[in-house]
Amino acid sequence: MDTPTLTRPNPDTILICPACGGENPANAVFCANHQCHKALGEFKYVLEELDSSRSAIEKLADKVSGFIAKPKFIIIHVLWFAVWILLNQGVFDKFEGFDTYPYSLLSIILAIEAVLVTGFLLISQNHQYAYSEKRAELDYEVNVRAYRKLLELENRLDRLLATDQDSTGTEDHA
Repeated sequence: MDTPTLTRPNPDTILICPACGGENPANAVFCANHQCHKALGEFKYVLEELDSSRSAIEKLADKVSGFIAKPKFIIIHVLWFAVWILLNQGVFDKFEGFDTYPYSLLSIILAIEAVLVTGFLLISQNHQYAYSEKRAELDYEVNVRAYRKLLELENRLDRLLATDQDSTGTEDHA
C-alpha cells in the first residue's frame, strides 16, 4: 500500500469548508465553526462516515438514548406518575379514576416502555461500539504509516551518513 505524498499547505491559502462555507486557515484539520466542525481535507471524518451508513432506526435510537440520559426524562416521569396516582386516587372531584391501585395499566405501560428503551439503548450502544472500533482501526493505520515513514527516514539518514563518510573518508565513532 503506497502512502500518499503530503505537501505542505501554503500559509496564505484559505480552506473553504464544504459543509458550511466557512473560511479556515490552510493548516486547519476541522472547520473553525463550532456548529459545523467538519473534517477538512480529502478524507471523511469518522463520524461522517458512520452517519452516512446509519439507518433511520439507528438515528432514532441515538435521539431516544440522548433524551433518556437527561434529567428531563426523570422529571417528566416523576410528574407523570404523580398525576396518574392523583387522578386515580380521586383527588380531582370531576375526574373518575380509570386505573385503581395497584395501577395495573400503569405497570403494563411501564413494562412496554422498558422494553422499547432497552432496545433503543442497545442499538445506540452498538452504534457507539462501531464508532470506537472505527477510531481504533484508524489510529492503528496512522500508527503503522507513521512507523513505516519513520523507518524510511531512518534508512535515508543512514544512507546519507554512509555516503558522507565515504566521500570524506572519515568514520564517525560516536
